[in-house]
Amino acid sequence: MGAQVISQVLVLFILMAVGFLSAKLKITTKEAAGYFSSICIKIMLPCLILSSFFRPFDRELLQGAGVVLVAAFAVYAFGILLAWVYPYLLGMKGPERGVHRYALIVPNSGLIGFAVVEGVLGPLYLFHVSFFNVPMGLLAFSVGIWLITKESGNSGGNAPLTLSWKYFVNAPIVATVIGFALFFFSVPVPAPLEQSIRLLGGITTPLFMVIIGITIAQANIKRLLGHWRVYITVAARLLGIPALAGFLCYLAGVRDALLIVTVLLTAMPAATTTSVLAAMYDVAVEEASAIVILSTILCALTIPLTVILLQNL
Repeated sequence: MGAQVISQVLVLFILMAVGFLSAKLKITTKEAAGYFSSICIKIMLPCLILSSFFRPFDRELLQGAGVVLVAAFAVYAFGILLAWVYPYLLGMKGPERGVHRYALIVPNSGLIGFAVVEGVLGPLYLFHVSFFNVPMGLLAFSVGIWLITKESGNSGGNAPLTLSWKYFVNAPIVATVIGFALFFFSVPVPAPLEQSIRLLGGITTPLFMVIIGITIAQANIKRLLGHWRVYITVAARLLGIPALAGFLCYLAGVRDALLIVTVLLTAMPAATTTSVLAAMYDVAVEEASAIVILSTILCALTIPLTVILLQNL
């Protein structure tokens, strides 16, 4: 199984290489990546999430997803505690504290997570990924925004600094709620609609891996190397927090595929929303971009390593 897993991970990074080369050859642009990302988040990813729930109710499957959900809340709770003290450990005193905290708390488990888990474990476990991403979807646009904006007092024009229920509602969360209802009540979906949703969802993984490649191709490598704290945050994001998650899950008796799903999703690079929100609120934009791009580049090495280690447990 180890060779098969490595082969699937390599497929994902070949897709990333396609995006990288397309940008270098001027076939695609940075603007195109932005448009594709928006389509992925608002259309393709919700369809992928919905399609993962197109199955009859299964109590055992639900119990496994419940374990992953509880593990996710525990991991995010520890992540928030760690992120709160983290800037003080590194002597951060400026507005960049919010960006580093956000990067530690919020992984890119929404898009890259779906792609990697599908490639490593197969489409069945996309059901579990949807559950794991519930707390992430709640945090990213609520507490996450508050952490970034509170450091500088910059609200980006009319954007509020206070938490709002509106931040807890986004396309992936809505798709998860609808999908769960369909699954729990075994609601049949008309065949043409189901096929259309599955086809749209099937585009998510290859398209987003290509988008990542395009983004990496646009990076200014020299600028990425200029912030020493970025390296520590990236190492914590890709290795430290997954190790903590694995330790907690192992102590709690979580094993096999459920352990792999939980640790893999915490081993994802910093969410792209780190740089998007930093730019929106004009807070440590350069460091935010460096964290996102560097963690995305290095995950090509750390994710296969994580998979190998998990397979040998």
